[in-house]
Amino acid sequence: MKKWRNLSLNLKLMACFLSAIFVLSAFHLGSYMRLLNTMTHEAEASANERMTSAVTRLDESLSHIRNSYFSLTYTPAFRTASRSGDPSEYELVDLYDKAELYLGNNENISAFAIFFRNSNKVVTSSGNYLDTEFFSRYYTSTQYDANFWREEKLAAFAQRYYPAAAFSRNSPLSTRPGSDLLPVAFKPYWNSNIMVLLFLDIDALCAEADQYLTEDFYLFSTDGRMLYSAQEEPVLTALPERKDALFEAPEGGYTAQRPSSHGDFIYLKQLPKNTVVGQITNSLYFSLFTAAAALIFGAAIAVVSVWRVLHPVQDILQLFSSGDAPPSGKVDELHYIQANVETMLRQREQYVQQISKKDAALSGFLLQSQLKNIYVELDVPDQISSAEDLVFYILYFRIHYRNGALDIITAEPPAVSHMLLENLRQTLSLLFGTALIFQLEPNQFVAKVSLPAARQDISDQMQYLLQRLDNEREFAFFTVVQSGALGADGDFTAIYDQVLDAAQYAVVEDRTQLLHLPLGLDVVNTFFFPSEMEQQLRALVCDGHSDEAAALAERIIAQNLSAGIRRIHMILLGSAIANVTLRALSDLHLEGGLPNLNSGSVYNELPQCDTAQDYRELMSGFVRSAALCAAAQPRAEEPILEGVQAFLEKNYQREFSMDELAEALHLSKSYLSTYYKSKTGANLSDRIQFFRIQKAVELLADPKLRIGDIGALVGINNVNTFLRQFKKYTGMTPREYRLRKLSMQ
Repeated sequence: MKKWRNLSLNLKLMACFLSAIFVLSAFHLGSYMRLLNTMTHEAEASANERMTSAVTRLDESLSHIRNSYFSLTYTPAFRTASRSGDPSEYELVDLYDKAELYLGNNENISAFAIFFRNSNKVVTSSGNYLDTEFFSRYYTSTQYDANFWREEKLAAFAQRYYPAAAFSRNSPLSTRPGSDLLPVAFKPYWNSNIMVLLFLDIDALCAEADQYLTEDFYLFSTDGRMLYSAQEEPVLTALPERKDALFEAPEGGYTAQRPSSHGDFIYLKQLPKNTVVGQITNSLYFSLFTAAAALIFGAAIAVVSVWRVLHPVQDILQLFSSGDAPPSGKVDELHYIQANVETMLRQREQYVQQISKKDAALSGFLLQSQLKNIYVELDVPDQISSAEDLVFYILYFRIHYRNGALDIITAEPPAVSHMLLENLRQTLSLLFGTALIFQLEPNQFVAKVSLPAARQDISDQMQYLLQRLDNEREFAFFTVVQSGALGADGDFTAIYDQVLDAAQYAVVEDRTQLLHLPLGLDVVNTFFFPSEMEQQLRALVCDGHSDEAAALAERIIAQNLSAGIRRIHMILLGSAIANVTLRALSDLHLEGGLPNLNSGSVYNELPQCDTAQDYRELMSGFVRSAALCAAAQPRAEEPILEGVQAFLEKNYQREFSMDELAEALHLSKSYLSTYYKSKTGANLSDRIQFFRIQKAVELLADPKLRIGDIGALVGINNVNTFLRQFKKYTGMTPREYRLRKLSMQ
């Protein structure tokens, strides 16, 4: 401590500067090294997470291929060929068609071959052959030969994967030069008569899952055999003994491994020292070098500054030179500064007080100047009112042309819109002080009008405006939205958006309407479309009853119109009807896929509908077209659904249980119900009741039959149950339905 006190002031200051520089640099380096360490761990974790994500997608693709095989095994053609062991030519052709359907459509299955234990025939993706012809003409591989697969088809197993191999370029099994195919064999059971051999384009599978798997990626079997390597010269030849998800490899970098979801694979990826980790390490070395250079350079500057250029004590002493003279003799300079600190603080307080007085005087001067300006402005004669003296309104107009109105008018639609725009501009200019109107769409206009602030009630002006618009009622009606009063500084953009949104909540009626902001609507019940009607519409479309389906769609829309549905909810209702119709077609599994009904135009035309009749014609026409397509187009083979339909046609006149129906189809009750629900979206019990009601509707056309007897004729012996079920699926009682049909005739 004494040595420190005996040091000169210059050395003390230099020591303090250097200590501060060293402490700050050490703190900065420590924080930076910790940050780099954290970034290193995050980079490793990111690589590990990407590995997990990539192999999960690859696992899903392999599971999809496995499911394609299982779907093939459920077909009658496969079961017949599996039982026979030596199928006929007809059975081979049938099996080839099913295999092409379930296996050939999977783009990751390059080829397939189906072998039989007791036959030398083979079904392949390129045709049906004898195995000798197939192996000699279409199958070339240095790794596998014909004898290998003949032995495999006699072996007992359920599933086997074989190491990927390259096949001849001229072979049908080859997808592209340099591509490896991974063979996988399936058997329905251990000692099966049939073996399905699939050749998977493993390179494409890995690339499709993630480009990350196209380098340093391996596929091992659970017994340690390497099935696939993304490298031409693999570094790994055996499965590592460690079972950790991520560990450091002896040759450097990391190794990540994951088991497949079915437990038949080990996915393994070699992760070299991550590029980000290398960059972080290089950055650390560069930072250390920069910090060392900064320390040396900072120390040199401190020495020069303290010793030569900016001696701080000398500067402080010069500040006191105007006051008391510095002490004579060898009194320490710092002692002199300490004695004058109070004087310095006192002088600072006086300086602050002087500045405050000057600032107050300046503020007073500015205030007086502003008051004088106001007096001058008040003396100006004939002052024009500014925007602050006005109140503004936003008005929205939409034209709804009546059906056939544009056909009667000789002018083109743009000319009609221009004429209406000019009429609105003249009327608004007459009613309001200022009016600015512009056209959004051919049938939509927005106006900004103003009045003096003293006249904020514009009900008289709006009443006159509606009367003028009502003069056009023969060919059009209008939806008008009025905002609240806005000042000059109002948020016009927000009000503009609110006005456009409010226009969608006009009631679907063929008359001119005025809506005020805010609307204050209760929109909990948007539209009426119960599940019973949804299932009924779905069934009518599936069965191809176009007239009944269109009538039901019109009845749904009519019920909502009578309830005062708003336009936005009518658009949602139309979309819901279209969705149900398209799902019904999808449930049919049509051979050519969904027909082109131009459904996109339906969704686009719904917001453009003007009248209630427009909505009815659009939706009933779409439903009718869908039902006609369902009746006209051939459907894919669904033996279970066809069996249900045939049973209902034969037995609907009597009561029967679900157990009886399932037994007739040689299925369990639970499986039949689940399968029917998955294919049609409807419960089987509801389908049975709806089928009976359809038959009852046909019988109601005969006036000689009593309503009480019709229920028994369709298998519903209880009259009350029949009446309740009939109203559930048709919306009316049998008597009301018969009277309506008679009145229509």
